[in-house]
Amino acid sequence: MRTARSFAVVLLALFCVAMGVAIGTGYPARAQQSTTGGFDHAKTGFPLTGGHLGTECTSCHVKGRFSGTPRMCAGCHDGSQALGKPPGHPPTSNACASCHSVAGWSQTRYDHKEASGPCTSCHNGSHAQGKPLSHIATQAACETCHTNTVSFAGTQFNHSGTVSGCVSCHDGITATGKPQGHVPTTAACETCHKSTTTFAGLNFNHAGITSGCASCHNGTKAKGKPQGHVQTTAACETCHKSTTTFAGVNFSHTGITSGCASCHNGTSATGKPQGHVQTTAACETCHKSTTSFAGANFSHTGITSGCASCHNGTTATGKNQGHVQTTAACETCHKSTTSFAGANFSHTGI
Repeated sequence: MRTARSFAVVLLALFCVAMGVAIGTGYPARAQQSTTGGFDHAKTGFPLTGGHLGTECTSCHVKGRFSGTPRMCAGCHDGSQALGKPPGHPPTSNACASCHSVAGWSQTRYDHKEASGPCTSCHNGSHAQGKPLSHIATQAACETCHTNTVSFAGTQFNHSGTVSGCVSCHDGITATGKPQGHVPTTAACETCHKSTTTFAGLNFNHAGITSGCASCHNGTKAKGKPQGHVQTTAACETCHKSTTTFAGVNFSHTGITSGCASCHNGTSATGKPQGHVQTTAACETCHKSTTSFAGANFSHTGITSGCASCHNGTTATGKNQGHVQTTAACETCHKSTTSFAGANFSHTGI
């Protein structure tokens, strides 16, 4: 019995010397090396690398156990024999080695293929990067929009069910906001923008708009004056009373006493009809009404000839049926430009 016990002690002593263990000195055993005292640990099929190089033999070989020593991380790193998963460890069925390197626990590369549980169980700003301060305000799960486990970029926000509060994201920082040339308004985005896939095709709600049209209708933000528009500095709403069409406009002629032809040119507004009196005089010379072309009084001042060019029965009153048969010019007999009466027929040559 004593001989067997002594033999076992000798064997243990020899092994400890081979492993570099200081016996009876009161000092801790030396750190392992891949080859210590002629013993090549790699031959066991478990080479010592990284953090294992500085680990004491007895940390793994507990109570002199060599055969059956665990080879999987979790066999030792169970929280009892060696440091295991902390309470706040991300939920996963992955083996430790899938993410953790033997160089250290902090050098982790997480494998999302075996991830279990919601993203926020890790991406909470503590275990892993979470929502930044400028993140869109939402209660939706991360994976609702983030479908890539390699990058947070390239995210498509799901607008399903979103009908209000657009500006909480579309502020120019979190998401695209109003461009510089946007119509000046304090109305909510969704007042005009009805699509969550495009900003195009919107209809501006003019309800309550009674002035300031030119702030938008300037040809850039919204349709402005066409090239042939009446020349005026008056505000749009002076004449345009409809917010749905530019047609049906009534121009206010109040205070207009000259320059009629600048609009009444047949393009911007009604001009001279085909049978109009031949004249270069300004419209307002004869037309005194701004509501009707009727009732015009032609000013004959300075007219001494060419009467028939107007008094032809179409443009102006011409010869009546009982008129004296003559080819003489009107002005040969008619000397008044206000009345046909009192004409004196010249019998010269008769």
